[in-house]
Amino acid sequence: MIQGFRKLFQSPLGLALTLGFVALIALAFASADITGSGFGGIAGSERVATVGDQKITTSQLRTTVGSAFEQARENNPTATMEDFLEAGAIDNLLDQMIERYALYDFGLSKGMRIGDSLIGSELTQMAAFQGPDGKFSQDLYNQAIQRRGLSDQMVREDIGQGLVSRMLLVPTTYGDKAPLNVARRYAGLLNETRHGGVALIPSPAFIDQEPVDDAVLKKYLADNRDTYMLPERRTIRLATFGAEVLGDAARPTEAEIAERYKANASQYAAREEREFEQLIVPTEAAANALKGQIASPSQLRAVAEKQGLETNTVTATSRQQLASTSTPQVAAAVYDAASGSIVGPVRGPLGFYLIRIGKVTPVAARGIDAVRGEIAEAIGQEKTRSLMADRASQIEDRLQSGASLADVAKSLNAKVTTTPPLTEDGSVFGEGEVDPSEARLAQTVFAMQPGGDAQIAASMDGQRYVIFEPGEVTRAAPPPFDDIKDVLTRNYKLEQGSEKAKAAADKVMAAIKGGKTLSEALAALDVRTPPVDSIDLSRRQLMAQRQQRGIAPPLALMFTMAPKTAKRLEAPNGLGWFIVSLDSIDVPELADDDPIIAQTQAELSRLRQQELIDQLRVAIAKEVPVTRNDNAIAAVRTQLAPQRN
Repeated sequence: MIQGFRKLFQSPLGLALTLGFVALIALAFASADITGSGFGGIAGSERVATVGDQKITTSQLRTTVGSAFEQARENNPTATMEDFLEAGAIDNLLDQMIERYALYDFGLSKGMRIGDSLIGSELTQMAAFQGPDGKFSQDLYNQAIQRRGLSDQMVREDIGQGLVSRMLLVPTTYGDKAPLNVARRYAGLLNETRHGGVALIPSPAFIDQEPVDDAVLKKYLADNRDTYMLPERRTIRLATFGAEVLGDAARPTEAEIAERYKANASQYAAREEREFEQLIVPTEAAANALKGQIASPSQLRAVAEKQGLETNTVTATSRQQLASTSTPQVAAAVYDAASGSIVGPVRGPLGFYLIRIGKVTPVAARGIDAVRGEIAEAIGQEKTRSLMADRASQIEDRLQSGASLADVAKSLNAKVTTTPPLTEDGSVFGEGEVDPSEARLAQTVFAMQPGGDAQIAASMDGQRYVIFEPGEVTRAAPPPFDDIKDVLTRNYKLEQGSEKAKAAADKVMAAIKGGKTLSEALAALDVRTPPVDSIDLSRRQLMAQRQQRGIAPPLALMFTMAPKTAKRLEAPNGLGWFIVSLDSIDVPELADDDPIIAQTQAELSRLRQQELIDQLRVAIAKEVPVTRNDNAIAAVRTQLAPQRN
């Protein structure tokens, strides 16, 4: 798992953090909310690094590491933060952040400045904030940054950093192209065709049919103990409970319903839903110029499209809702105008808005009787969560005081059950089936001492709790000799046959070196072998095979050999030995208009351009002074995985 994380940090993620927009938070928009509730012990504004005149705070580092971890968990749900940090997450991600800030500081020192209008233009093109119609949605944008504890300023500052990085690095590649002659040479390799043969000398052909003495098999088992080791297995004794233990305690009272209705009176008051079409441009002058071209409100979209711009349609559920997701000025403009009219320009969060008012739908006030059901349901859910958490806390105290699983389950009227023997990954031993909920418990139980005290945890759906403890433990050990004697016999004979097959392969290699063909050398053996597979394959065909089903090891070996040579290769699982013989190589000339030349030139050009970008990026990073705060970095590490210390 740790090796997998290390490969992640060597992937193009680093380049994405350099050139991509919203490097600090982009991962957060594609994953769960990981901002947390604070830093407990250090301020979120404390510096982990100073890069030129820029600073990287503890909160920025923690958010970036947490976001990257959540993305990694999409591919490996069983990943833990401890493994992620062990693989070097903090150091690698901080290095990437420092490099990005170095580019930004360098750009500012050379006079680069990014205007608000350019940032707004880039923001409207980000896919994360586009609605079903493919256009920018102010509501989606506001909801996304609010859910993750971000601000509009944070997003805009990060987009500005990305633009500076792009302006510095991308021009490096303008006009660079791989030479045509170099591309032709590389493309010619794809046209190369190799001629030869592959033969298999199978181990089973050399197996002795005589019985094997038990003493020999027992020694073989002792020598290969790890191969036949059965994993440790543990059962889990558990009991679950949910809201049924609360009885009527979570049922909302009339007083609670009335109080909630009063507290949210504005939510149930009479209101208007308004649909409007908006056009956003960077400057007020541009908005006024466009407005001057509109003869009637219905022409807003046509005028925008004529200028290569787009409008988008928004539905506001109330004046208050629109003011909170946009600005009070935009809300006032929308709700003070008549249906069918056009208003603006008005200043909004992304620029200047021209707005055409569409359908206006009055929504009558809802009395307490009309909303009693939904209020009661909301209060009931809140009380259930709170009371269940309290009950779980009480049970945890009882368990820590020595109460047994059986006693606690009895007080809850819950049934104690026992799982089948599980391996550490949660799979049922001998079956391989994995129950996700039991897999999570198994990881905890395998970390507990046998006979350890019971623990309590929330279920995966968050609706119930489970009390659990280790059950029967079966230590890792080989199975009884008699149970696997047949397997040992087969594997032992196959191993002996493989040694004899290897000796036969050496004879074939010597015969080929002496001038015989592969077929002639095989015919001289005392055993019958499968016929030789003749190979006539181009490198282009080999690449196509790799994309479809992978490359067989003998073929991969053949394309590394010199003509008139032969090599030996062990077959998987000890099943024999391959003899790979390469007779000749043909390299036909490519036609001047062969499309593979242009394709190869484009790929080589891309690699050259990336190399130029990397060289400039590294050179700039070396020019900007960097100071790290090791204490703050260590504090972030501790907060992300306290159990490591």
